Amino acid sequence: MSALALSASRLLNVMKSLLADELKSLRHLGDHEIDTTSWDETTRITGVSESSDSREQPHSLNADSMEVIALATRVNTYFQLHESGLEDYLLRYKTLGEWVNLVTTARESGARNIAFTTSGSTGTPKVCVHRWHDLIEEAAYFARYLEDVLEGRVTRIVALAPCHHIYGFIFSALLPQVLGVPVVQGHQALALVQSRRLVAGDVVVGFPFIWRQLSRQGVAFPDRVLGLTSTGPSDADIIRQLRGQNLTAMIEIYGSSETAGVGARIDTDECFRLLPRWRRDGSHQDSLRDDQQGRHYPLTDTLQWRDHRHFQPQGCKDEAVQVAGINVCPAGSWVSRAIGSCRQ
Repeated sequence: MSALALSASRLLNVMKSLLADELKSLRHLGDHEIDTTSWDETTRITGVSESSDSREQPHSLNADSMEVIALATRVNTYFQLHESGLEDYLLRYKTLGEWVNLVTTARESGARNIAFTTSGSTGTPKVCVHRWHDLIEEAAYFARYLEDVLEGRVTRIVALAPCHHIYGFIFSALLPQVLGVPVVQGHQALALVQSRRLVAGDVVVGFPFIWRQLSRQGVAFPDRVLGLTSTGPSDADIIRQLRGQNLTAMIEIYGSSETAGVGARIDTDECFRLLPRWRRDGSHQDSLRDDQQGRHYPLTDTLQWRDHRHFQPQGCKDEAVQVAGINVCPAGSWVSRAIGSCRQ
């Protein structure tokens, strides 16, 4: 399974999401001020050539020289291209398609890991490198998990979360590749949900804010549609409301950019269950042990344990930062913080 490679189309989706995020940061733009729907493999990184007929020019990111360096640096870091020694070619190539082909070549030449970056809301963003094998194993685990909950085949992924973050990457890039199913992303995905065009077997990859909006709109779900949520606090009342709108189940994911997924649950009254790779660390109460790597990962939350496999987050150990009225821990950019007690 670890030999699985992302298709060019899925790599292009990740590339578009990654570059849009970097441009938003460089240009101080809002989340909806860069539209990637027209970007494709012919889209140029820099502006169009003055000597060419503008009517025949593909769309361009219009990146200036400094932005090109920043974009290339972001791609190099994310895909760990330096492991192949091919990172310098980014500055020689001019289109998104050429950058995607370079990533494919680099990954065939030894660049296997993926690096996700924390938000840096309280300091310098942290780069968290993950082994490809671990990410694939997690996607394979959830492929089985979701089909067990659905009691049937997953037929499509509808992704409302950006695919360059670790949560979005696992569930909207890797998971559909593992399952061999199509994925709908971004504005098209949201339109699909809001226009009530979901079908049985769909898995909607969302986050608390968007789920709250869908509950307020009273969106009705067809039979056998699953929801996934992470990246922030999950409101049990919202989940119950969505279940009342016929959502088959809401799967909550607990994890972070540093750890990837740690636990999951499908009942807001239940505890999270550790994913197979993780163990409660008896010798280090403030950390978890990764059995695959033999490493200890410090916890940003206090966890209440029901037994050695089931836990409930009890809040941040560190000082939390308030974002839109929600307390967010500094270290974790992908954490579902549902506070409460485990049902005994």
